[in-house]
Amino acid sequence: MPLLVMANMQQKLEKVVQLKLFAFMAKLQTDDTLPGLHIEPMVNAADQRARTGRVDQSLRAVLYKIEVPSGPTTYVCAGVYEHDEAIKIAKSQILRVNPVNGVTELIAAPAPVVPAPQDAWTAQKQSTASPQSFLEPFRYTIDDLTSSLGFDVETAERLLAIQAEDALLAFAESLPNQWQQNAALGLAVGDSIEGIKTSLGLGAPEADEARPATDEHLVGVVSGVTTDEAEASKLFVSLTRPASQMQFTFVEDDEELRRVIEGGDFGAWRVFLHPEQRAYSTRAYKGPFRLTGGAGTGKTVVLLHRARELARDDKARVVLTTFTRTLAGMLDRDLRRLDPQLPRAAQLGETGVLTAGIDQLAHSVRDAAEPTRWERASIEAIGWDAERSASLVSNATGWDEALFDAKPDLPGELQSPAFLESEYLQIILPNGVTSRADYFAARRPGRGVALDRTKRAQVWSVVEQFRRNARAHRRLSWAELSSVAAAYLNAHPEERPADHVLVDEAQDLTPSHWAMLRALVGEHGNDLFVAEDSHQRIYGQRVVLSRLGIKIVGRSRRLTLNYRTTQQNLRYALGVLEGGEFTDSEGGVQDEHGYRSARLGPEVQVRGHQTPAAQYDALAAQIEEWTAKSGDPESIAVLVRTKTATETVVQQLATRDVPATEKSARGKVRVMTMHSAKGLEFSRVVLFDVSEGVVPNKLALQHAAPEERADAELRERSLLYVAASRARDELIVSWQGAPSSLLAR
Repeated sequence: MPLLVMANMQQKLEKVVQLKLFAFMAKLQTDDTLPGLHIEPMVNAADQRARTGRVDQSLRAVLYKIEVPSGPTTYVCAGVYEHDEAIKIAKSQILRVNPVNGVTELIAAPAPVVPAPQDAWTAQKQSTASPQSFLEPFRYTIDDLTSSLGFDVETAERLLAIQAEDALLAFAESLPNQWQQNAALGLAVGDSIEGIKTSLGLGAPEADEARPATDEHLVGVVSGVTTDEAEASKLFVSLTRPASQMQFTFVEDDEELRRVIEGGDFGAWRVFLHPEQRAYSTRAYKGPFRLTGGAGTGKTVVLLHRARELARDDKARVVLTTFTRTLAGMLDRDLRRLDPQLPRAAQLGETGVLTAGIDQLAHSVRDAAEPTRWERASIEAIGWDAERSASLVSNATGWDEALFDAKPDLPGELQSPAFLESEYLQIILPNGVTSRADYFAARRPGRGVALDRTKRAQVWSVVEQFRRNARAHRRLSWAELSSVAAAYLNAHPEERPADHVLVDEAQDLTPSHWAMLRALVGEHGNDLFVAEDSHQRIYGQRVVLSRLGIKIVGRSRRLTLNYRTTQQNLRYALGVLEGGEFTDSEGGVQDEHGYRSARLGPEVQVRGHQTPAAQYDALAAQIEEWTAKSGDPESIAVLVRTKTATETVVQQLATRDVPATEKSARGKVRVMTMHSAKGLEFSRVVLFDVSEGVVPNKLALQHAAPEERADAELRERSLLYVAASRARDELIVSWQGAPSSLLAR
């Protein structure tokens, strides 16, 4: 039975063609001698392995047949085309191993010659480029690009001669192989040559293990092996390299074949991983690991693949969690798309993969707990015996009432429900404070306002009142639920319900969430894997994990390649972040250096309007234009700051005969809040009414405690960044009257 390898064809095949290609490839995988397949070698082809096969009367698949000694025949499918085009491509393309970096690539014949390493003087002389060269400040040489990375001389010279960033990015996008595109993008942002090689798995220890053997090695080891057979073996091994698997994937069964063919551009993440993504998905770690990266860099993709990898152990209990149930639902959907056969856990503690929101996990711990033990844990965590049936309320509930009842002698700015709630979430719950003495002894790093003993005593009087009221009403906040769940599991470690915990959108979690996650799984290898982007922190406050007993020092990496949006959209979204200071979960400064996109598109349009009516008219006209062009209104989203605004926009569009909806519906444009758009992506996006007084949201700033106003403003900036990064292809920003101060300049 032949092996199949599918190339990332990036072809938009019609459904009927997908079905025909699937049928053809399935038959090929069963028996390549079937006469109906018409597998035909090319006459006078540049690559003797080139073949075509009949998909139907007019379409043929371009194939490369690899025959290794004492091994199965392998077919690499490089695309499906009309008959004459397929013949032309099959005759003119070569599937080979790059002689410098060992990566499988498809090149046009004749094969470019990669020069031998040159002396420093010759390399410097050849690398002399125009003073206007975009890459000149990075001091790359021809030798760097050819002898170190593996570019052919012509491509290297063009890269070094290009004068403008956009022209360089456009050239990178046009390159035929994924490794070339990624390496060129690395050059565009000034990555070191060694950094690019490491990113692509070229020369790294784990990649070296898969480095193809030389012809001489194969001939010497296997008697009677010809040069052609050695080349075939070399090519076969090269296909297993991480950098090759960005573009080529082995197909193990019909289900995987169907996913590759039907996936298209949006589904490529399920099959073709960047070497860095593949490494983070499969590598073992001695303790908690943190993966950072901007919106669209594939952090969630890594989590999904890692969940599948961990679940290969049929005894493993894998938990995949995130901040909200909605986001958890998206993870669950994508996990099923990745692998429909993946073993799933129905509830916490079972083997397989459980996907759930963070608060759902705390709820599950409570439901499974022995009642008396649970009450003891609640006394330890919050100072009173909350039974399992206590009602659950928001973290903000009860602070107004407690302030009114306690009547503390505090300055006006500290008599704020928002300040007291924040103090409770950031200091009191994480430290297990249940008495005034505990509170007096507690450290308060990062709170922004000093409290002497007198003020602490007054704050504690409100906290005591808050807890008395909660006990009287038999209610728990969601944060308290997580704290009690953590106390319960720490007191009964034999009941820890998970072996591996994977966390998405980690930047929004509270200290109580982290305490519970740490308690869900014992401290051992591969225990916690955390994905976060501090630039997308739109709910929670800053958290430093080391203060919560989660030690990640030395086990943190960053993704920088954006797969979702265009370079133009990415550039604009990153511009929104300028002026804000962002810190990660280890307290380090998070910058945007090195982020790049794999795609180009139109420039972002920022449009101002004099009146609300003019802004609505322009919105309706733009949607009609996009719909006429694409025929797909569901790929369009209008993002606004508040829930009230979504209702107004839907109504205003209706009066202009533009169908729109707040929920996903066939044939309608989606209108939603910026918060709700998190985790989603659309082909075309309008950020609507990003006006002065609307963004930042006045109410959000007013409700923030005085010392947290700057952080609230930072969350508003992050929210706009999240919204701007939802657009894959086109982004329009609209305002009325005066623009928001947060808009990128």
